[in-house]
Amino acid sequence: MRDPFFLFLFLSMLVAYVVTSILFGPAINWNNDNGGNEVEDKAAGWLLVSLVMVGAAVTLSLLSLGFMISYAEVLIQATLIGSIVTTALASALFFVEGLMGAGLIWMFFALISACYAYFVWNRIPFAAATLKTGLAAVKSNLGIMNVAIASLGVAVLWTFWWVTNYIGVSTHLANNGGDDGDVASMDGGITFILLVCFYWAHQVISSVVHVTTAGTVGTWWFEPQHANGCCSEAVQGSARRAVTTSLGSICFGSLLVALIQALRAMVHQARQADDGIVVCIADCLLGIIEAIAEYFNRWAFIYVGLYGYSFMEAGSNVMTLFKSRGWTVIITDDLVSNVLTFMALAVGAVTGAIGLIAYKINPNWFEDQDDNTNLMWAVFVLGIIIGAGFSSIMLSVVQSAVDSTIVCFAEAPLDLQKNHLAHFEELNGTWSELYPRLWTEGDGGEEEKNRREEEARV
Repeated sequence: MRDPFFLFLFLSMLVAYVVTSILFGPAINWNNDNGGNEVEDKAAGWLLVSLVMVGAAVTLSLLSLGFMISYAEVLIQATLIGSIVTTALASALFFVEGLMGAGLIWMFFALISACYAYFVWNRIPFAAATLKTGLAAVKSNLGIMNVAIASLGVAVLWTFWWVTNYIGVSTHLANNGGDDGDVASMDGGITFILLVCFYWAHQVISSVVHVTTAGTVGTWWFEPQHANGCCSEAVQGSARRAVTTSLGSICFGSLLVALIQALRAMVHQARQADDGIVVCIADCLLGIIEAIAEYFNRWAFIYVGLYGYSFMEAGSNVMTLFKSRGWTVIITDDLVSNVLTFMALAVGAVTGAIGLIAYKINPNWFEDQDDNTNLMWAVFVLGIIIGAGFSSIMLSVVQSAVDSTIVCFAEAPLDLQKNHLAHFEELNGTWSELYPRLWTEGDGGEEEKNRREEEARV
């Protein structure tokens, strides 16, 4: 068990939440005297069209995996060019409308995008190769997607539980203080603690999926015979480790980000009352710190999932990785992230279109509603939200797999050569075009192999 103290803290938080739910839950007034039959009558059509769009979103997300494998390099190039074209068009539009300041700003963004594309263009083949390799690992172990979807359900349940607890605590305190149930009057310290709990649990939930994916990719990389199937040993074992021996490390890293997020939420709330320069600067700085912490955690949790390190050990390895290959790691990660964002938006748009088709084919689903134009737009927007949301969940697994691929290739390339020769040759060839040597440091994975053998003997 790694970092057990932080696991104890997390479990203590959950126990405290159970206690507060028992103590303060009855204080909430759940009565609703507004009827609701009309809403219930109209909900059936929305439910049916939502089910159609959910099915379409899941299917399209799975199909997008094969599409990205076939056209990885083209997609990366298209997203780079697309960002330049989009910002240039926005600049031209502002100039046409006579908004010179906005036009100049967007022209500056277009120039930045063009410069960025110029300097990273030669790194596209390596980014495409890492994307293909990560996708291959995911396709061999599609059960990871089940873990991601299950995490969404857990996150929804936790959000509902947190909201009811928040209302219960605030109602209890307001009643005892003689107020009329004003939630905003709750003590700032209590609000901060509740916010930390909210963000901490959500960070843990998403990080469990991230660590599970890293462990699965690691098994596919080192021991492919155990990582070939929807619910392979790799998926089951990695998920089990993520919620047992590695959960303390996940709780440790997640707590650090949750504290920053809770502070930022408090500062953001303060901005609603006083939009002073000091509060704005504090919000900006916390936003930067939060982004850095989340990015660091992403890579640290890769080491937790791959090798079972504690959070501090994982952090040390992250620093080593960035010290030896920093800009290549950042640029590769950025290029792949752009493609995944583009695919999520594309799936959302297609899902919205499928929703409109379903509406046209079955208009009787909404026979009690009159405004067809607004209704069509509502169905389309709902489709975009459902499609982009579901595909983002599933494509986040791909992002984790690509991150794991980068780490494994940096530390144990010979295992890839032995187990997945075609992927090794592509990564090897594209990396060699960037640098004269394949690996600047490391022993080709011998150290990791010896560590695994030692663990097996124990």
